[in-house]
Amino acid sequence: MRVVTAAVLALALIVANCGKQEMAPPKDESGMPAFVLNPPSEPGKLFGTGIAKKASPQLAKDIADLNAKTEIAKILGQKISNMTKQFMQEAGINSPEAIEFSQSVTKSVTDQNLVGVVIDKREFIGGTMYSLAVLNLTDPAVKEFVKDQVNKTMASKEALYSEFKAKQGFEALDTELGKLQN
Repeated sequence: MRVVTAAVLALALIVANCGKQEMAPPKDESGMPAFVLNPPSEPGKLFGTGIAKKASPQLAKDIADLNAKTEIAKILGQKISNMTKQFMQEAGINSPEAIEFSQSVTKSVTDQNLVGVVIDKREFIGGTMYSLAVLNLTDPAVKEFVKDQVNKTMASKEALYSEFKAKQGFEALDTELGKLQN
């Protein structure tokens, strides 16, 4: 009886497994890791991706890691400047010749002190290095760093405000002294 029960159970498992079809993830024609095309999103964390294709694997790793960290720095803040120039000229009466020239220049500057950023993943595919960096904003060391930066900024703003108020006070005193002397 036990042998029959075991055989029926084994047959049921085989039939159930045959009915399941493993769905392979859709193939990506770019050849890049999924974390590069669709970086993870998680509350309390910032992610950045980096790509580098270099002859030296070490240099490729360093540059991909740096690019991933730079993406996080850009999320935290960047200054962007843009300038567009356009030039048009026409010469001639019967068969005029026209010249047109356009130029656009964009500059992005990021200056951030990154504390707590770590490289979470790396993949080397076909001579190209891919990196994923993560900044865990809930990490106690990161929280302490942010708190210190806010305190320094507030102290600096308070000092500037005090200096401004003192300057106003001295200007008012000079004005009153000028009135007394006249």
